[in-house]
Amino acid sequence: MANTLHQFQVFHSRALWFGRNLSGPAQSGRLAWVSRANAMLCPILKIAFLFALIATPSSGADRTTFAVALPADATAVDAATWNGATFANQAMLDTPAAAGTASSATDTAWRAYTELWQSHADDPGDRAVRRFLGLSLRGVIEIGSARGRSAPSWLQWRRGSYQQFESPHFTIYSRASDDDSKRVAVDLEQCYWVWTQMFFPLWEGKQQVALAFAEWTPGTSIADHLAKKTSRLSTRTKMKVVLFRDWNEYAATLSKAIPGIERSTGFYSDENRTTFLFAGHEETEATRRHELTHQLFREATRSTRARTSRSGSDKMPGEDAGFWLIEGIAGYFESLQLHPSHATLGGWDASRLQYARYRTLVGGDFMPLSELGPEGRLQAQQRPDLARYYAHAIAHTHQLLDGGNVENRKWIYHRLAELYGIESPYPNVAAPDTGVQPLRSFLSVNDDDLKRNPPDPTTKRLCLSSCEVTADGIERFPKLPQLDWLDLSRNRQIDSGVVNSVLAGATSLTQLSLEATAVDNRIAGSLKNAQKLEELDLSFAAIDDTLIQAIGGLNELRTLWLTKTEVSDVAMDVIESLPKLEVLDVQQTKVTDARLEQFKRARPNVKLNPLELRVQ
Repeated sequence: MANTLHQFQVFHSRALWFGRNLSGPAQSGRLAWVSRANAMLCPILKIAFLFALIATPSSGADRTTFAVALPADATAVDAATWNGATFANQAMLDTPAAAGTASSATDTAWRAYTELWQSHADDPGDRAVRRFLGLSLRGVIEIGSARGRSAPSWLQWRRGSYQQFESPHFTIYSRASDDDSKRVAVDLEQCYWVWTQMFFPLWEGKQQVALAFAEWTPGTSIADHLAKKTSRLSTRTKMKVVLFRDWNEYAATLSKAIPGIERSTGFYSDENRTTFLFAGHEETEATRRHELTHQLFREATRSTRARTSRSGSDKMPGEDAGFWLIEGIAGYFESLQLHPSHATLGGWDASRLQYARYRTLVGGDFMPLSELGPEGRLQAQQRPDLARYYAHAIAHTHQLLDGGNVENRKWIYHRLAELYGIESPYPNVAAPDTGVQPLRSFLSVNDDDLKRNPPDPTTKRLCLSSCEVTADGIERFPKLPQLDWLDLSRNRQIDSGVVNSVLAGATSLTQLSLEATAVDNRIAGSLKNAQKLEELDLSFAAIDDTLIQAIGGLNELRTLWLTKTEVSDVAMDVIESLPKLEVLDVQQTKVTDARLEQFKRARPNVKLNPLELRVQ
């Protein structure tokens, strides 16, 4: 950064935070206020103290790749799909377990299971493989439906007032449409299969796999081996899911039994062994996978933990300590991206990591495992900074699983086994030596990371603030029509051409930060077209009154940061006309005191220059 950017330190006062399990206020920094109707708003922490926090970008694979269930008539998955891919079992193989140990047996069975799915990807129509996995011999996943008659009594649904959908591993009691119900059922099954590949050492089906492949020789055909056998995977019981018609029905039905349920978008009940979801909400996919993860660790494993918090000495997972990982692993599974040919977990572009990247790299915020680890469920849920707690729990989980340290990855599996009362596959693994620098290095990305794994076209949030990224990496981005939040701040290599290329397809953008970048008035056209923009930060950028004329039509704009730009009194008429403006900062600009007084009289409800700038 230019030396001029280190002249000021900014002190903040307060912020409003929205959303579930998202990042909270940093320990120091600049905060912006954002007003939205949507309760799942991503909270954007605005920090304007401009110091350089050094982080060495990590390199190598930052995500795990999986095969998915394919239709019987699908073509083989292109081999190029697996180029550079890391599979879950391979991530554990830097230090193989000693021969004859339980870990060694797990590694062998896990390899067979991974190759089983690779065999399915190579020949989706192979009947022996499909039979063993329980996949339909005709389609993808067989979903049956009937008029509802057997919903749990505590749901108090009359017979015939709902539909009952049956998939291989789930029973879904639904009042949503048939299309929504079947879509959810297929997604649950695909998530289930990815979870079994990722967490094979903890899955109850690992013994069945080990038996089925006890006589299989690695390197030989999986399909030929199964063709000689009649065995197939089976489950003890199907998992229950309730799918409500919409949020209103969800809240009305559950609010009496579960106080505060109206603030959630999904819920897994340990006591009822049921996941509750609803249709018709943009965030239900992430929530569905989060809550399903809780259910799978409880019901697709041999978990021995109690199902209520009132069971004497036998407590629910995370009841007394380690609650951070119970939620961290569920937040990690939200990063799942299902593609037609494969799936991935993790990745620098995971939605939850965008908040952690902002907080850690820009805000200097850090919560060590020594603080997270000792707290149990109730203690954690009573924290005044619960959103911050969740953000750091999920960030640590990502880093320990995908940071490239095999022992850290094994420790996560071991700790999950301890929390859920499952036999640990890695009982002798040492606790990780964590600190702020490994997390900062993991969160920081560079052009190589962007080239290796460009964001998915469905990406909604991207924070690359304070990272080492340039046009060379960002030019690989696809169009991002669903992008809601983009933060490229504190990257002096980011110029107007880069920003214009990204904004060209970002028709849903509501929050944009270009603070301390090399943009100038040439982004005017792109900003003019960003009609949904609610927050814009151009602080410390080389822009002037010319650009402000272009944003006069942004009628949704609520927050505008123009600190230390070249805007003057000429721009104030346009700014004053913005109908929904709530926060404006024009400190260290050419705007005169007299014009500011005039603005205050015209717009008395706008927070003007809310931050106190102090020259060091």
